[in-house]
Amino acid sequence: MTRKRDAVDEPSSVKRRKLTDNFPSESQSPAQSRLTEPEKAELLRWLDQADKKDGPIFNVSNPPTRKGAKNPPDVQEKPLRLNDQDYLDARWLIKPNDRWLNMTKYKKFTVGNQTHSVGDCVLVKPGNESDRDWKAQVHEVRAADEHHVFLRCTWLENPEELPQEARSTPPYHGKFELVPGNKMDIIDALTVNGPLKVVRWEEDNDDAPMPAQGEYYWRQTYNYDTKQLSPQNPDHLIIKCSNEACGIWLHASCLAQDAVQRKTQQNGDKAESNGKKRARKSINKNFIKSAEDAVAEDDTIRAEVPTPESEAPKIIITDKKTGDETEEPVHCLVCKELVE
Repeated sequence: MTRKRDAVDEPSSVKRRKLTDNFPSESQSPAQSRLTEPEKAELLRWLDQADKKDGPIFNVSNPPTRKGAKNPPDVQEKPLRLNDQDYLDARWLIKPNDRWLNMTKYKKFTVGNQTHSVGDCVLVKPGNESDRDWKAQVHEVRAADEHHVFLRCTWLENPEELPQEARSTPPYHGKFELVPGNKMDIIDALTVNGPLKVVRWEEDNDDAPMPAQGEYYWRQTYNYDTKQLSPQNPDHLIIKCSNEACGIWLHASCLAQDAVQRKTQQNGDKAESNGKKRARKSINKNFIKSAEDAVAEDDTIRAEVPTPESEAPKIIITDKKTGDETEEPVHCLVCKELVE
């Protein structure tokens, strides 16, 4: 069984359970050559023999790019796509490649009563003493029969699993944040433990929705070829929710913008209750973002989140007509709990 990293494999006796009763014909990729019965029998013998040996059945490497040189014939290169967005380029070489290509390619696979498609994210049973499932995205499905089904996938890393040079100090990742990378592996489909929903957080888009509480999300990627984490805007002041069940990191600018919207709404409601026509206002989308503070404002309200020192973060709200200034504690925009 091919597993992640240097995990300890299960005993051979439990590796080859039947995955599904059959493969629906519509799940197969078109225009594939078919093995003869003797060729298929030989392939199955090889897979079973390889499964008894130490190490993975298929090895996947990331060959370096040589400027101006063409890829060797067995090297594949393709952009990776998640949530309708290309996020990284990937290069990979599978050995033995002929054995991999001899298996039939499928668009879907089924484990138990759950069907997954190419492009889906899945939970993967850990091969060590970890108490939580690994997370992966499936890019290719190949099978010799219902007992031998393999997935080419990349990993969605928990931030603390990234190489040391990619980790930030202090850490700023949320509890449910994942980091997609371009490290490629091939795993046995039987290690899939269920579906995984992952959303993208467009943190530079102030109008984009934030992830819901308890929802897995990604905003950065890690390139194993260049050993670089995708850029994070250093001018964004971010504040972590102190609720352990949430733990999301919040842009201070989003907190300021939310405060302006709330105060503008409250003022409008008061005006309507007094018989006055409610004025329609909009927030200045070009509010200030800096490492020192975050400011949002409209015609009547200004909200600022200064850089917190040792005390809990706060929002300073100024009525621009009267000059009155008030302070409010910060509440998480996702779980609504007080940030301490």
